Amino acid sequence: MSAQVKSIFNDQQILALVSRVDRLGKVKAVLINNVAHEIIAQAAHITPCKINDTVLLTHTSQGFVVTAVLASEDQAPAALIKNSQGHITIEAQQSITLQTAKGLIEIFADGTIVLEGQDITANSEQDLTLAGWPIRLN
Repeated sequence: MSAQVKSIFNDQQILALVSRVDRLGKVKAVLINNVAHEIIAQAAHITPCKINDTVLLTHTSQGFVVTAVLASEDQAPAALIKNSQGHITIEAQQSITLQTAKGLIEIFADGTIVLEGQDITANSEQDLTLAGWPIRLN
């Protein structure tokens, strides 16, 4: 979809409250000055929204596009993600967690790494090194 930006509020940023979302948390409608407006598109990499979240909109000739979700007062900024020629680094001050319904990887600032899962497999074409003292098996 191509669109040209058209300001509707004297070149001010447009903030709106989410009034309707789909089952995935994608914004479907917002309220601007207590008037409902349909959303035609949402930028990628926006976290799932809830009703009454505040979003930043861009108005195009096709309609409103959600471009960002504003953080709540108690919400920390997003993690720092860097892409260096295809190598992705995620930085956090305290810890990082990757989690699914039945598995978890946590990395803590003190160097502790926790792996949890129903089946953890390590495959190596060369020696597999476990270093540390002691190494406890079961």
